[in-house]
Amino acid sequence: MFRKLYKKRLAAIAFVAALAVTGAAVAYFTGGTATDTGSGTVGSPTPWVFTLGTPTWSGSLAALYPGAANDTEFIPFTVTNNGAGPQSVTKITATLPAETNGDAENASGDIPGCLASWFKATADASNPALPASVAPGGGTYAGKIDLTIQNANASQNTCQGAAPEVKVTVS
Repeated sequence: MFRKLYKKRLAAIAFVAALAVTGAAVAYFTGGTATDTGSGTVGSPTPWVFTLGTPTWSGSLAALYPGAANDTEFIPFTVTNNGAGPQSVTKITATLPAETNGDAENASGDIPGCLASWFKATADASNPALPASVAPGGGTYAGKIDLTIQNANASQNTCQGAAPEVKVTVS
């Protein structure tokens, strides 16, 4: 009798356990779906800190002379990135500002009769290649500008002793 009772109890327990497992497998709710939208904040570039250094000369000349061989004034510059992320130098341009009549300018203004078009200012060929990534927090890019005066086949006496401005733009 205990044996039959034991088998019945065991069968009942197995039946309840099977129901519990089956019930657990089908007795639940899904969480449905949920969506949210957030946003990130992207930094902005920091303006370059740009400085021009003391000019040096090619060859033995220490001034510009029209048409002179090996007569280039080298104007060194340094670009500094004080920003929080790397920034790229993509372009360097050098120009000579000119008055409306074409005269070159200096710190005092117009250099009468000394045409800006007689001068040539270019980024030196030995500068590091562009684009150049400049590290954040004080990283630098350094190079130089080459300044020459071209022979105009005309009197260029109006430029004697002048110090024309060179405008260098870095982007």
